[in-house]
Amino acid sequence: MLPVDPSTHLVDSPAAWRRQVIAVLLFTLGGMALGGWLSGAVFDLTGSYRAALVNGGGGNLLNVLIAAWLRWRARDRSRVNTAAA
Repeated sequence: MLPVDPSTHLVDSPAAWRRQVIAVLLFTLGGMALGGWLSGAVFDLTGSYRAALVNGGGGNLLNVLIAAWLRWRARDRSRVNTAAA
């Protein structure tokens, strides 16, 4: 489930919400395709499953850090918006 609700002040309109959903799906599917290919390339270069798994784990850690940063940034913006209102 997406952390963005179209009825909140975080989105301007239903069209903006649709664009955000499309962007999330685009990056999700692109990341899965690139991650699988990249880990396969790492295995082909090194011949090691360990290196491919470390590569995959590093990608997942990066994803979690980006998601946490975006969530933190959205929470700060919502606090500023509610304080101004």
